[in-house]
Amino acid sequence: MNMTITKDRVLLDIVKDNPLLASVVDRFGISYSKWTLTLEKACETDQVDMDLLLQMLKAFGENNYFPKEELSKLPLQSIIEYLIKTHVYYINSRLPRIEQFIDLLVDHYGKFDVHLYLLKDYFQDYKRDMYAHICIEERDLFPYVLRLIKCAGEDLNSVQLFNLLEQNAITRFINEHHHVEDELGEIRRRLNNYSEANNHKVQITTLFYELRMFEIDLLTHGKVEDEILIPRAQEIEKSLSANLLRKARLS
Repeated sequence: MNMTITKDRVLLDIVKDNPLLASVVDRFGISYSKWTLTLEKACETDQVDMDLLLQMLKAFGENNYFPKEELSKLPLQSIIEYLIKTHVYYINSRLPRIEQFIDLLVDHYGKFDVHLYLLKDYFQDYKRDMYAHICIEERDLFPYVLRLIKCAGEDLNSVQLFNLLEQNAITRFINEHHHVEDELGEIRRRLNNYSEANNHKVQITTLFYELRMFEIDLLTHGKVEDEILIPRAQEIEKSLSANLLRKARLS
């Protein structure tokens, strides 16, 4: 049984039993040389938000647990920072690693199994879709939420408030939002079909593992967006809308 994750435990001990936890620490930018320190000390040394990292480690490391209440107490700016760090990790590490495994399969077995080329094409489509998803969040949603936070602490006039809220970025994001982990599941289903009739099962099992780790990561990422970021941003938006209505009535 894994020990409870606390700020006083050595970082290396925390990540030993769960490879997903190593990826969480990595995306926060803590250098490996600091993993021999306690979580608190490593965060202090590398100037990392300890409360945020602690809760994300718990989200990935404790079965069927999502620290919704604890994450809801953290600044929204910190939540957005985590989401951006995760996007960078996906683009620079997780997606290239999966692509590399697929390319190796194609190079070694493509001449015997034409379906692997279809898998490669499907993953390329998935990767483009993921990049587009990330672009929408970082170009439209995150800046909008940060402006909401900033405006909540200022006394804007009616025109400024109207121009901000008219963007309606949260509602548009929800309407256009789809869960990319569903498409990842489709890739795994296709792989399962290929492995049944072919002799490269060891390589496909490795790829299955990589896809499953990514899928778990995406599910947690989606929860942070859907259960923390969006509801809290909507509360600020609702408050600003009420403020705009009051200003309109007084004018």
